[in-house]
Amino acid sequence: MKKNILVILTTYNQSNVTRKCLDTMKLISDHHDILVIDDKSTDDTVALCKEYNVKCITKEVGKGLTDSWNVGYQYFKDNNYDYFVIANNDILIPDNALTEMKKVLQKWPGSLVVPLSTKLGAGHNEMQIIDKWYGNQDEYNEPTNYQIVQNQILDLVKKESESNNLYKFDPVRMKHFNGFFFMMSKDICKYEREDGNLFDPSFPNIKNEDEFNWCNLIPNNDYPFLCRTAFVFHWKGVSFTKAGIKYSNNLKEHLEQREKETIEMFHSYWIKFI
Repeated sequence: MKKNILVILTTYNQSNVTRKCLDTMKLISDHHDILVIDDKSTDDTVALCKEYNVKCITKEVGKGLTDSWNVGYQYFKDNNYDYFVIANNDILIPDNALTEMKKVLQKWPGSLVVPLSTKLGAGHNEMQIIDKWYGNQDEYNEPTNYQIVQNQILDLVKKESESNNLYKFDPVRMKHFNGFFFMMSKDICKYEREDGNLFDPSFPNIKNEDEFNWCNLIPNNDYPFLCRTAFVFHWKGVSFTKAGIKYSNNLKEHLEQREKETIEMFHSYWIKFI
């Protein structure tokens, strides 16, 4: 039976971290396939994928995180999945988190949904910090508790459902989100760029998830949702940390070259009228 959720893991070395992620994904019952997009790692990431019998696309040239997202998006379209997740490799995914996020997209199919995480894992986005919604508990920050935290949330949902207080768990809109883990449905394809990509290739790495918010890829009424009943543990600072500096430098060189070409084209056009 074909699975309808594609989980796209982006990797660049740190195979030991990817192994931890894949170990958690073996335990979840959510109906999913895994695709690893490897940005030309120099460690044993590709061998690890073979060990776990996971599909891996290895790029001949490392082009950064945005390129990995677009490669994964093309695979999603070509293989006709209904939903896809784009995720860092430095995460632990509990059972039922994907199902809870999918419920949001079933109600708002043209949007994007993200989970809760720890204070460290949520990074710059306070809305995604689990403490904001469920109180400050030390156990949230312990990676071995990642499934316990998800179970506790769903236990609360079940308890509150008996008193019709489920509004406490309704998804909420956000203008910004942390891009370590987010889910979309095939309805997102309507926002595809003319070049067939979903993400602007000129942004090689950091904070490119914000183009959903700042570059009007998604209209205001389709701002991303926070799923308050899904939790994903995020180590943060592992994926693409060193590579991020490299790709940020590449972006600067790319923009400088594009500016140079624009000036040359401008001159070549106007020289005809001089």
